[in-house]
Amino acid sequence: MLTKHCQDARFVYNLGLEQRKLWQPNRAQKINTATQMRELAEARKTFDWLGEGSSTVQQAALRDLDQAFQNRWKRPDHFHYPTWRKAGVDEGFYIRDLSVRKLNRKWGEVLVPKAGWIRFRLSRSWPEIEVSSSARVTLDRSNRWHVSFTQPQPALQREPTGTAVGLDMGVHTSVATSNGVHLHMPKLLNPGEAQRKRRLQRKLARQKKGSNRRARTKHSIAKLSTREADRRRDWIEKTTTTLVHDYDLIAVEDLRVKDMIRSARGTVENPGKNVRWKAGLHRLIQGQAWSLFRKRLSDKAARAISPVVVVAVPPEDTSYTCLQCENVSKKNRKSQAVFKCITCGYEANADINAAQTILAAGLAVAGRGGTPHAKSAMTDHSGPVKRQPLEEEVA
Repeated sequence: MLTKHCQDARFVYNLGLEQRKLWQPNRAQKINTATQMRELAEARKTFDWLGEGSSTVQQAALRDLDQAFQNRWKRPDHFHYPTWRKAGVDEGFYIRDLSVRKLNRKWGEVLVPKAGWIRFRLSRSWPEIEVSSSARVTLDRSNRWHVSFTQPQPALQREPTGTAVGLDMGVHTSVATSNGVHLHMPKLLNPGEAQRKRRLQRKLARQKKGSNRRARTKHSIAKLSTREADRRRDWIEKTTTTLVHDYDLIAVEDLRVKDMIRSARGTVENPGKNVRWKAGLHRLIQGQAWSLFRKRLSDKAARAISPVVVVAVPPEDTSYTCLQCENVSKKNRKSQAVFKCITCGYEANADINAAQTILAAGLAVAGRGGTPHAKSAMTDHSGPVKRQPLEEEVA
């Protein structure tokens, strides 16, 4: 029944989206949630397979669609146009008029329409769940069911520290801070799990599409990928919480990750170069989840009791800018870890120098000019970073 709810919700959502896409301004009848609700009631009477499902689940799918359009109209710079929900990817449905009950300190039950009471494992304190008014049930790719309850995020408890930090994101060092700390994301899969995943991926490439054996292999890969994603998210959650708790201002690079991982193959007329190497780099970037890291950092900073400012600075030339003399040249970066200015001879770890440059730019953007702690972290440099023309550009 849970699977049927997912299928019905996806069908109603996609059909409602198709109706809105086909509507034209010259038509007298407008399409909105009210008209689609009436048409859904008629469709449930006409088609038995649709009527066997839950009306509340199907109506909730139309409300989701309407909310997606409202978000697009209000903030077109942030929200994309609603897209189709795909089978095996967008599996889930919404529950209104929520009924929950606690079994013990580890387990509770939620009432799902036409499915009865379903047991779930508690991961939050019970009072937060008991006062919720709605819930969403989802199915991930490894066939794990989840239920999330609508509840405002709790405020992050912290005290003002008067300190600032700059963060440099990388693939060799996940996060380098301006005060000289290297934060490394742990290995997401142990050697045995990584070897098994590679073997399964090679096996998947040889199997026939649509076969049952290929489906089982795909599910095994999904279980390992889910385990990998869970460990990545766990590290990001813990790291971002620590950063928001310890600093009043956090400067990060405004990285355009989507453009950075764009395919390097090119076209037939203009093929790309070093495609194999770039594909490996793209996988490393995706594995670090920079966008998720920044999103969780901003979310936690916004709900902290004591204000925390997250400043995004342009990422251009931060890796090649000298912190002492502000000279910008690609020759300053001797290697992945070594920075040596060709003008003043300043030497430092390349990632730490970049993080300190980001902090200087962040303080300039925020208009703070630097605090005593920030100045010491930046080696007595708190002014804005001036971009000098690269030697290649001068030539």
